[in-house]
Amino acid sequence: MKFLKVLLASTLGSMIAIGVLFFFGFLFLLAFAAAGDAQPPIKTGSVLTLELAGGFPEKVSGDPLTQALMGESAFDVHGLVDALEAAATDSRIEGLWIRSSGLTESWATLEAVRRAIVSFAASDKPVFASSRNFFMTEAEYFLASAADSVFLDPQSIFEFNGFAMTSTFYADLLEKLDVEPMVVRAGDYKGAVEPYTRTSLSDQNREQLQAILDDIEAVFANRVAESRNMSVDDVMRLLNQDIMFSATEAFEAGLVDDLLYNDQVRALFGDDEDDDITLVPMSQWSNQVRSSTATNKIAVVHVSGTMMPGSSDAGGLLSTSVMSGSDTIVAALRTARDRRGVKALVVRIDSPGGMAPAADAMLREIQRTAEEMPVIISMGDVAASGGYWIATGGDHIVAESTTITGSIGVFSMFFDASELFEARLGITNDVVASGASADMFSGMRSWSDAERAMLERTTDTTYQAFLQHVATARNMSTEEAHALARGRVWTGSDAFAAGLVDEIGGMDIAIERAIEQAELDPDDVQVVRYPRSPTFFDQLSLTSAVSMNALSRLLGNDPGEATLVLQAKLQEFAAANGTVQARMTNEFEIR
Repeated sequence: MKFLKVLLASTLGSMIAIGVLFFFGFLFLLAFAAAGDAQPPIKTGSVLTLELAGGFPEKVSGDPLTQALMGESAFDVHGLVDALEAAATDSRIEGLWIRSSGLTESWATLEAVRRAIVSFAASDKPVFASSRNFFMTEAEYFLASAADSVFLDPQSIFEFNGFAMTSTFYADLLEKLDVEPMVVRAGDYKGAVEPYTRTSLSDQNREQLQAILDDIEAVFANRVAESRNMSVDDVMRLLNQDIMFSATEAFEAGLVDDLLYNDQVRALFGDDEDDDITLVPMSQWSNQVRSSTATNKIAVVHVSGTMMPGSSDAGGLLSTSVMSGSDTIVAALRTARDRRGVKALVVRIDSPGGMAPAADAMLREIQRTAEEMPVIISMGDVAASGGYWIATGGDHIVAESTTITGSIGVFSMFFDASELFEARLGITNDVVASGASADMFSGMRSWSDAERAMLERTTDTTYQAFLQHVATARNMSTEEAHALARGRVWTGSDAFAAGLVDEIGGMDIAIERAIEQAELDPDDVQVVRYPRSPTFFDQLSLTSAVSMNALSRLLGNDPGEATLVLQAKLQEFAAANGTVQARMTNEFEIR
């Protein structure tokens, strides 16, 4: 019997080993095939097709296996801009066809892409835009309106009814769970804590969110009016009064040039029986665009996602959270600074902030770099709270007009879950401690008055340090910085008017400023990016950080989307236990 057990164990172990070897061998062959898959040559008379769906990643790995197995885009937003610039001057590309479907990108990124489309259209090559799924939203139309002509299927839906921002609140859920949020904040506009303490927006939060929405609507109306030869008042009237929801109404209002089927749009490029065109997907074209091999280099360090201590997390296979770890970013800044040929640094920020000490560690390394070379800040969709904290280390700040920035304020938040454990789960706790406050961060009791006072002092000290960074960087007094701070969120255009931003523009402008300040020849510059994006095998090693959503579904226990979202948020705050947060709320989905 013992022999049979050993034999069975050995056989099972061998089968598992063979299975693992087969799995990784298959992945290797797949990666080899993907990497070696030759792209067909670009023919003269080709039309570039840009399929717009979902969002544009800030940075991609370029790993064929990640693209094949995880659906990673072949290009990021910066690669897309570069590819459109190259296509505008390539004689083989005769036109651009933009086709949208379920676009969910933030407005600052949409601005950058739209600028690239406008620049391509200036090359006198035809640019047409249409919808892939018979539905066009304002975000999709924002890009489509940059084309020479916009077409919709006759039965398409055309959403043109203004913009809305919905905030989600968990206070009632926490109350039902007998969990008490304990909050200290510096800045009466600091809305990051409101989802846990309120059931609706405060007056201050509503004020700042309405201002952001109004700015985005103004940018939209101005760009559309300019492209469609309409007045801004006419566009605003159509948005807010003549609510449209059909392609026919859009055509009659002059927002769409014609109602055409897909084959009819294709025929406009010359696709008939005698003149067949070649459609080239952007994914194929972007692979044809080669980076420069110039001696002089501009380093771009990307800071994306929530700021936390330790290593960055790009999400892993089963997690969607993106985090910038202070260790990873500090190492990337040092590597960029020490690399031969690097003459200037661009810090690309797409982050709502996070732990204040993590942001401060990144700022310290940016400041050290600024002692040796020019440092330009490029703000993406959001560069707020801790994102603005590190922006103060740059010589020049560039933001899109719809970038979400500011939120110069901090908070401390913890949760007392003692009632949840005792009354609902029957779990009790007893403590032996050397001091009365030794267990204040245990989550098993509320704070005492003395403990709350201590947290208030600590939080205010961090806020004052934040204000000092802003005041020094922007050449103002701390009183002037406080008047602009208080946790208030601004759009890039309002931040520019307030003196928190130096220039409106995208990454291309930031790189131009870096080249100018480093006194380099623009034709002899190579852009290098840090940190390296994780490949498929990198992410495979991160699967231990399984998201709570995936884990609960794997176990067949789905407590509901709201609870899962709250669990993930509470887990993130628990990881920051005992620290002050320089973080902005991420509830900024605008439709």
